[in-house]
Amino acid sequence: MKTNEMNQEVKTFIENILEKEFYFDKKENGIFYLEIYADYRDLMANKDASDILQSEDPEQKFYEWIDRWYLDSVIQYESEISEKVKTLLAADDGPFPEGLTDDEENEIDEYLRGKVFINVPENHYFGQEFYANIMVDTGDGNTDYTLNSVYPCYYGRYEDKIDNRASIVWLAKRQGYCKTQLQQALRKENSDEPKGFLESMRCEVINLPSCMAALTFLVKMTLRDLMELNKYIRLQDRNGHYYDQRKNPDCGYIVIDKKAETGLFDPWSGGGSMFEIELEKDVRLPIKFIRSALPDGADGYSVESVYGMPGSCWRDVVKEIHGISKERLAKEAKIKN
Repeated sequence: MKTNEMNQEVKTFIENILEKEFYFDKKENGIFYLEIYADYRDLMANKDASDILQSEDPEQKFYEWIDRWYLDSVIQYESEISEKVKTLLAADDGPFPEGLTDDEENEIDEYLRGKVFINVPENHYFGQEFYANIMVDTGDGNTDYTLNSVYPCYYGRYEDKIDNRASIVWLAKRQGYCKTQLQQALRKENSDEPKGFLESMRCEVINLPSCMAALTFLVKMTLRDLMELNKYIRLQDRNGHYYDQRKNPDCGYIVIDKKAETGLFDPWSGGGSMFEIELEKDVRLPIKFIRSALPDGADGYSVESVYGMPGSCWRDVVKEIHGISKERLAKEAKIKN
């Protein structure tokens, strides 16, 4: 018996088995679908998520991961379906009461492979939330993030001029303050209860033990959103790699809620300040200024290991992701060619 010669009676018999014995969902195209459901405790590890997000093709890497993860389950289901179908076909009231030959069994397996599709629970993992750190580089990365380490002076002079490339200057401007106002705030005496952005920034800078520190936002994002954001981050190098992020082409922007935990963090030495910068406005962050947006610990030491912070410090604060449009990219490519 060849698959293409299988008579309609046998095909109908097999379809009835799939519908009544396995409760498959039959689609209009005649294909039967079986959903593998994930347990709520089935979670992707941070390392796997980081590998996916940093790969050349995250979507392909994701499907390679999930297919590998559920390979045993898929093989088990396929085996159970095959054995059940063959058993009922060869039953006394089946079309092959005399039994199936090896060739007939092989043809039935081939027919089932084209008729049955087993869905792995991709949406379960796409929707998994991760504690992620968005690290900012506004040009200070080219100096190993030392430009944010500017210590106040109490003697009427301010020796350390803040470089315009410093992320703290960029953030101050996003909050509605100029560099002069930031410098003046850093000169002030200690405040027992710092209030507002400028005073909290002063406390953040003066309590920074490291000379290297990147402006960091703690966020909670789904794998799907992280994949989308990292897709746009990879566009930073589409015109070549620049060590000064300010030279990167436009990649779109994200909007971070002012409730985000924000601070100066040194992921290379495992240190940082207090993570108590008080934002007064939502932050519109150009994607070209994002050093990394990865699960905690994927870019150096983890914040959790350094501070022992609870998961509640990472919040759902990324309000918008606006990547550069395909039309814009196509126009750029046309101009380049």
